[in-house]
Amino acid sequence: MPERPVVLVSRHWRDRFAELSFVSRAIAGAASRRGAVAVLVPGPGGAREPDGAFDLEGAGDPDGFVWPAHLPSDSVVVVDDLTPEVRTGLAAAGVESGFRLSPRAGADVDWPRIGLVEGDGDVWPGGPFVTVDPGALAHRHHGFGFTGYVLVLSGRRHQHADPPAAVAWLTSAFHDCDIVVVEDAVASAWKGRSLRGTTPVDTRMDLWRLVAHAGVCVDLAPGALVARECVEALRLGTPIVVPAASPVASSLARACGGGTFSDTWGLIEATDKLQGEAAEASARAKEYADATYGDPEAFVAGVRGLLALPPDIPSRDPGPTRSIH
Repeated sequence: MPERPVVLVSRHWRDRFAELSFVSRAIAGAASRRGAVAVLVPGPGGAREPDGAFDLEGAGDPDGFVWPAHLPSDSVVVVDDLTPEVRTGLAAAGVESGFRLSPRAGADVDWPRIGLVEGDGDVWPGGPFVTVDPGALAHRHHGFGFTGYVLVLSGRRHQHADPPAAVAWLTSAFHDCDIVVVEDAVASAWKGRSLRGTTPVDTRMDLWRLVAHAGVCVDLAPGALVARECVEALRLGTPIVVPAASPVASSLARACGGGTFSDTWGLIEATDKLQGEAAEASARAKEYADATYGDPEAFVAGVRGLLALPPDIPSRDPGPTRSIH
């Protein structure tokens, strides 16, 4: 272990549905390209479990935090969620400064927050590498025989008999347009306010195919840290429409000519505009997203500079290369 390893304190590492998990793994993966990384998670002190490229180490239960004795207190520390309990445990170990990922405010405001979208956070290492499979562009989702629909990501975790209110308005405004809603791993096709059919969304590839063959992607509940599904849509050449009240997603939309809305009429206007300039909007979306979120080496370099890491991994024993996603 180097004298100053990167220590990632993650309370959300195991929560695969949380953007904090995705962002934590992205930071840890980039940092591991330039040195040793220790990942501390809730669990019995000293307990270890393998997780892909990393061995997770227990550092106390969720209501407490204990700094492992073998880690130097001058380590480079990144915390995904700087709760009062974590802050107290770090201070007890002599760790007084570091970086945070969550927007939690209060006593922790002196820890700079790493933003993953330009203009968000106190520091920005560049956009994280957001993976998509270009093969999704070659074949549409097998459940539907049409393309060019308006895709709506509802953000709702459970199936509902009725679509979100925004979808009802879209089907009314665009009576002849197919509206596909994804929620709780099911895609539902609506047209003229009538349900036309459903199909499961079993894998990420299923979602990417639905996104890739949409004319517009409306994300009603984008993630607060990087709006991952929005970035995936952009990388697949599908322009986005997002709530103006979401700072991260609206920043993405502004950067690539997407749309934002504050009310129903704004949603309809933004969707109609992007449908009317489909080719140009698709090209802008893909160009921006590939340049900002499609270069893993640029993100590694950005994290290295931010955390003041050495330029290269020691060559004596690089070990096997494994995916962290």
